[in-house]
Amino acid sequence: MESLLKLQIRNKHCAKILHITDTHLFESEDGALLGVKSNASFLSVINEIKHSNKKYDLIVATGDFVQDGSMKSYARFAEQIKQFKIPCVWLAGNHDNYSHMQEVFSNYQLAENKLVMLGDNWLIVLLNSQVFGQAYGWLSESELQFLEKTLLSYPDKNVMVFLHHHPINSGCHWLDKHILKNSCELEKIVKKFSTFRGLGWGHIHQQQDHVWHNCHAFSTPSTCFQFKPNCYDFQLSNEDAPGWREISLNEDGTLETSVFRIADNQFLPDISQKGY
Repeated sequence: MESLLKLQIRNKHCAKILHITDTHLFESEDGALLGVKSNASFLSVINEIKHSNKKYDLIVATGDFVQDGSMKSYARFAEQIKQFKIPCVWLAGNHDNYSHMQEVFSNYQLAENKLVMLGDNWLIVLLNSQVFGQAYGWLSESELQFLEKTLLSYPDKNVMVFLHHHPINSGCHWLDKHILKNSCELEKIVKKFSTFRGLGWGHIHQQQDHVWHNCHAFSTPSTCFQFKPNCYDFQLSNEDAPGWREISLNEDGTLETSVFRIADNQFLPDISQKGY
């Protein structure tokens, strides 16, 4: 069994998670992806979260931290996250160099734990859906076994699971080529355990909310550009700003969640682009 990180929470009735994803940072200060300077958009998100003065118990970061694979880019992320002075757990996306992120994040004491006990009632589980060299996702047999064994081992805890890839069709044909390819195996586990309360992911650069059997399933916007919803072919959105998600895990096993976006969006992508 994976090592368990146990965290106390500020409010015994409700644990608070900050979910950040798909930062796509660069070593170069002015590095841009599809017309968006992603270092600057990430800083805008971080500054707006700090100015909100909201208190969180845990940060969960779900991959695609960098675009160029550089260790300096991972350090950019870690330096900003450490300012919150709360634990941050993380997992890899399809753009990530796992060995680089592991080395850098360990230097900044960003926890590599895949299991987090958040207060007395909630267990957070992180799953690795990265397939080296591929944009799509896959949960290995060992990951699926780990999840099921965890759920069996903690029958009295409510469980919130995070991964990078989307297990539910996004409604964008081009994006759904890069879905979690064996989502049916994850779905079997969701259906089997009533304690499986929530499921969150990134990857699709969109806000979506679903009810998937007994759990609340959702995606969180990127801190840089967003993909236009409900499109057959690749399209960028010039309407949706960079964002993040707040998740409240209640003592009674229910959860509430809201997406927030930067107020003054100066990070408009080049919508003429047809891919990246």
